[in-house]
Order: sequence, then C-alpha cells, then structure tokens
Amino acid sequence: MNNRNFDNWIDEWSAARPAIPKPRLRDGKMRFGIFWPYSQTALPTKLLIERNPDVMDVANHIRLARAVEQAGFDAILLPDGYAAQSYEASDIMFLDPSTSGVIWAVPIIMATKRIGIFSTLHTTYFHPLHIARFGAHLSHLSGGRWGWNIVAGHRLSEASLFGYEELPDHEHRYARAEEMVRLIRKLWENPLGVDHQGDLFRVRGRMRGPFPVGNPALVSAASSGRGHDFAIAHCDYLFGQVSQESGISEIISDMAARAKAADKPPPPLLITAVVLIRDEPGLARQHIEELYASFDPVVFDQLSGSRGRITQGGKVTDFPILAGTTDEVAEQIIDLHRRTGVSGLVLRMPYWAPEEALRLAPVFAKLQKAGVWSPPEARDYCW
Repeated sequence: MNNRNFDNWIDEWSAARPAIPKPRLRDGKMRFGIFWPYSQTALPTKLLIERNPDVMDVANHIRLARAVEQAGFDAILLPDGYAAQSYEASDIMFLDPSTSGVIWAVPIIMATKRIGIFSTLHTTYFHPLHIARFGAHLSHLSGGRWGWNIVAGHRLSEASLFGYEELPDHEHRYARAEEMVRLIRKLWENPLGVDHQGDLFRVRGRMRGPFPVGNPALVSAASSGRGHDFAIAHCDYLFGQVSQESGISEIISDMAARAKAADKPPPPLLITAVVLIRDEPGLARQHIEELYASFDPVVFDQLSGSRGRITQGGKVTDFPILAGTTDEVAEQIIDLHRRTGVSGLVLRMPYWAPEEALRLAPVFAKLQKAGVWSPPEARDYCW
C-alpha cells in the first residue's frame, strides 16, 4: 500500500468510526455473535488444519471481520487461553498456537465500523489496572464498540503458568472477580482518581487516560449458581453452552429465580452453537459427521467428558448443531428460539473462510421476515 492509499484508508476509517457508545436495547429480538476462530483448529482433527485459512495471518482475520460485519452479526467474541492442551494436541495445532483476545482485537477493530468486539480477559491472572487500561484503550480505538468477556479461570494448567500451586477455589475466584469488576468500573468512571481499599486490592491514585467511551458491555460464560449470581449483578449478557435443549430452560429458570431474589432483570442468554450451511440438502450434516469422525483418537481421549457427548452410535448428537441449507438453518434457529426463549446465539464456524460467514446473511434475512431478528442498523447497532 503506497502512502496515498494508506492515508486515504486511515481517513476513511477515522471518518467511519463514530465515538458513540453502543446503546443497550431489550427488544425481544435475537442477537448473533461469532465465536472467533482463535486457533488453527478448535476440534482435534487435521482436516480443519488443511481446509481453513492460516489463523496466524492477520490478513485472514481482517477479511473475516469485514465479512462478518457485512453479513449482519452483532458481535465478535475473541476467546483466549494460556496453556497448551498437551504435546499431542499441539502437534496437530489443536488450540495451539492461538491468538490473543487483546492484541488481535486491534486489527479487527480497525477493519470494522459498527460491530461489537468482546475480548476475553481472566480475572484470576491479571491485576485490575491491567484490564482497566486494556479496556479503556480498546474502547477508545473502537469508538465505544468494545466489551469484556469476563472469565474467572478454571484450568489448573493455566493457573500453574501464573505461579499457582493449585487452582484457587471457586468461591475465591468469584470473590476476586466481583471486587475486580467494581474496581475497574471505578477506574473507568473516575478520571480524577480512586481510593479503593478492598479485601483483595488496594488501589489509590489516578489512572492515565484515555477512558472508555460510555460504559463497556460485560459478558460472562459462567455456568455455576455462583457464576449466575455474578452475571446478574454485573453482565449485559450470559453465554451458555448446553448439550441438550433442556439445558436452555434450566439456565433460564435458574437465572430468573436468582434475578428475582436480587430484584434485578436477568441478562439475556446467548447459547453457543455450531453452524454449517451448504446448498445441497444433507451435505452440511455429512460434512459435520466427517469432521467428528476424523478426530485424533489420542487427543480426543485426553479431553474432558464434555467432548464425549459429541458422538453416539456414530452420529453427531451434541446440541445445538445447525447444519443444512439456508432455509433449513433458518428454520432450526426460529424453532429453537420459539421453543426455548433463548435470546440469541454465538456461532462457531468449523470452516471460517469469509464466504462461510457470508452464508449467514440470507439466513438473517429469513429470520427478519419471521419477526425474530432485525438488522443491527435498524436498531442503532445496539447491544
């Protein structure tokens, strides 16, 4: 890119970056995020290594980000982790190497204009000031589109990298997360300085600017009762992962009861789902089953029981997997929403070339026609 083209691109990006925080709107319509591809393969199979773009090439992320925004997604969720699964997993590039939820947010922010971007940051492993500074800068760069995916941490392999002999107990991790969120909000909201004397942190003084544009959206993927209480107290959305439809109603019921006790509205629930769309009937399901049948047996055996639900009798049974033609996937989403009341989906695309994301645009159009979704631009790009 020559200097003139670069200057033109910078001017265009700056002009298209309104410094307006994304508003909150509870309109009963579905929201859709993408679980960002952060490693060469998120499944223990070499097929995805061979068939997907190079995950460590930033140009591939820029192309995908533009396609995702064009298709009509509301948000990008940037996962993150620190420890390799195993030597065998790393040999097939399963979750290793992977991108950073903070560093890789920057080119994605600069490649897009209005889509929301959530970075994953673990409260157990960072000081509050680190997260406050990361978030303030990413909010500033994005013009108010950045949000924080709050993770308390639950893997000993990660904790040991940070010097822990054992993983801090569940209650301590959430007590730390609670105090961190309150302190980080103080740092964001008080440019003249804070004087925080808490149970776990002592922070006094003024943090350097910039400060966030508006109030960054907070989300959590908590699954325990304690985690649900945390999400009700602090989060704009709860991400959930379930293995069967009843899991959705269980989460919604638990959140409703806890929110009522706290005299607060529960955050909307977004469920993670695999999606694959093909033009020919039956082909998408065939491709999904091919992927799961190709799992590396050694790495698969190393994984937790959650992976054990994926196949049963040679058939894919994990829930929900949205596979089919455009019409079929749209009907599956509409049916799921109307049966369960789920507020939206965070979609995992096993194949993540830009054209795969663009396949969702006609699905969204059908959801709009059915009255369960409206385009982001029609609702001021709200969260």
